[in-house]
Amino acid sequence: MKEKSIEKPKQAEETKREYSELITATQIKVVMDFPEYAEKAAATGADGVGLLRAEHMILGTKIHPAYLVRQGRKQELIDMLVKGISTVARAFDGKPVWYRTLDAPTDEFKSLEGGENEPQEENPMLGWRGIRRSLDQPGFLRAEFEAIKRVHEMGMKNVGVMIPLVTRVEEVRKAKEILDDVFEDEYVEFGIMVETPAAVWVIDDICKLGIDFVSFGTNDLTQYTLAIDRNNDLVQKHYDELHPAILAEISRVIKICKRYHVQTSICGQAGSKPKMAAFLVRQGIDSISANPDAVNQIRETVAITEKNLLLDAERRNLRPQ
Repeated sequence: MKEKSIEKPKQAEETKREYSELITATQIKVVMDFPEYAEKAAATGADGVGLLRAEHMILGTKIHPAYLVRQGRKQELIDMLVKGISTVARAFDGKPVWYRTLDAPTDEFKSLEGGENEPQEENPMLGWRGIRRSLDQPGFLRAEFEAIKRVHEMGMKNVGVMIPLVTRVEEVRKAKEILDDVFEDEYVEFGIMVETPAAVWVIDDICKLGIDFVSFGTNDLTQYTLAIDRNNDLVQKHYDELHPAILAEISRVIKICKRYHVQTSICGQAGSKPKMAAFLVRQGIDSISANPDAVNQIRETVAITEKNLLLDAERRNLRPQ
């Protein structure tokens, strides 16, 4: 037993050195669901966590978060979140960790204690979820923000917050007001997920509100742009994250965000695909979040793409005027 406990950290350090050999201008981050795997994810040498999902932490309690708030048990929810978020923040000490607020469709809440009154929706993916629900039930949105504040008070100020499924500027404004009320004068990085065509078209006005970053959620962006239910096997063959419309949306948002000095990132499944990563680098994205097992491959793709961009620039400069 003693021999194993010595060997494990050594292997993690060797892996970290191997993955960190390539230096890229574009940051390579990871997507995280389970805080218990934070050390393993950090061992990839990733530049931070581009998406820390709330769903598994919250749904894992088997109790509806809004029910906890109604029962006067909000502190239980906060304590659970603090434990999970701080575990990840500690593993990625000194690197950004972006926590996404709860985005679970109603059908996932039904089986939880206190979830018996969840509405029956024909298509929960298009229903009462994301920031629209959080603003209707601000009790647990505030609890999430209070948990992040607690983590900051523990000395881990590398945790930022982003809100999902944005479609309106007013949603961002209201969420920001609640966040500012919880944090008062303390600074916390605040951003949004770009997952809907609506967010793509109002991104200019959203940037004017004073956000720090945006992150593309390509799973939903593809679903909503191409009118495809990604849970429907009959139309899966038409699901294409590299569709020209998706790429045009991404390109537009990156261009506008640069104008406002807003960081751009991606945290959808497409971030783990080399072809998408190469496209994003050419568009000038600031960071790419991949699954932990894809970090090394994506870092290599990014390094090659950045090198080719430099070579292309040099060739242009050498051409006779």
